[in-house]
Amino acid sequence: MPQNYEVQYTTNPGTGGTWTTLTNVQDLSIMIGRREMLGQYSASTATVTVRYPTGYASPIADMVPGTFIRVNLAATSETMYTARIKDVTVNYGIPYAGGVGNADYLLITVEGFFATASRMSGLSYSMPAGTFGAQLMTAQSETGMSITSNFTPDMGAATISGTWGDWLNAALVTLNGRMVDCLYYNTISLRGPYNALTCTVNFSDTANNATNQVFDQASFGALSDNFYTQVTVDPQDYAAQTATKVGATAPYRTYTVNTLSASTGQALDQANFLLSQYGTQEFALTSVSCLAEAQNSFQLYKMGLTEFGELIGSRVSVTFRGTTYYSVIEGVSVTATPRSSRYTYYLSGADLNNYIVLGNTVFGTLDNNKLGY
Repeated sequence: MPQNYEVQYTTNPGTGGTWTTLTNVQDLSIMIGRREMLGQYSASTATVTVRYPTGYASPIADMVPGTFIRVNLAATSETMYTARIKDVTVNYGIPYAGGVGNADYLLITVEGFFATASRMSGLSYSMPAGTFGAQLMTAQSETGMSITSNFTPDMGAATISGTWGDWLNAALVTLNGRMVDCLYYNTISLRGPYNALTCTVNFSDTANNATNQVFDQASFGALSDNFYTQVTVDPQDYAAQTATKVGATAPYRTYTVNTLSASTGQALDQANFLLSQYGTQEFALTSVSCLAEAQNSFQLYKMGLTEFGELIGSRVSVTFRGTTYYSVIEGVSVTATPRSSRYTYYLSGADLNNYIVLGNTVFGTLDNNKLGY
């Protein structure tokens, strides 16, 4: 059976706020995370198309930028996605009679809360060196946003001459972290690489049950952006550090990254670590795609975890033609109409995320996994 979704809006998302359900929704799309492992983060996005037959005579006053939008699973009322309206467009059709335009449509474009930080000037704020947790407390005070993290390593000082979103992206690059901005009102959640969640539901091309979601499309690729023979880490406050693959010859395939490293030693450790991850070209699984209505037990929206947004950075296995591939979810896109919905998961291979995790059968194998930095 197709999954049904509710799209709701409010100007007051806090306690006591009232959410109103949009009627006549024709299609919905959501994108969270990123498509490639080394890609910089931008705000999550969504679009909603709504039939708007009486909108010309009686427009919805709250359909303006800044209004809050959420998407729920209709069957359970669980909230998948929370964000704010970015743009609103109305396409008027013909004919129009008696206050009704049957060919009128409302197009709503939505963006996650990272967009708020990305438009917020840092005003050259001088961020002192310290733990990431202490820096995030400062960022929360300066921005008025809730910015959370499940890891707090040491970080270098920074002058935030751009936006707070620029600083957060630099921090994520420094820490090989991941970001979700659509779980809660005005909240950005940052995830570390060493304590990632593991999905209790996985993907399969044959099994279709409560612990396996069947997929009908899979993509493999050897990506140029996942292969380098030299890595240069250039911290804001320290000298650049370079690691070069043994046996490689010039001209090198060089990955240069600007970071907020706390020392030259940390920067060099990161350069060596990145080289160990990206120094060998691999042909790897990059995505799987699943129809919601094809599932015997629908679990696609959280794969056994607590919430949709928790999928970003989580570990999952994919069984394809008899072989099991271990992956990390980098991004998820959802497209839905009243008849059908499809979930596509953008993946990076376990070999690109092979930190040692004690007690883990995939990420805890000596001589196969690598120490972090």
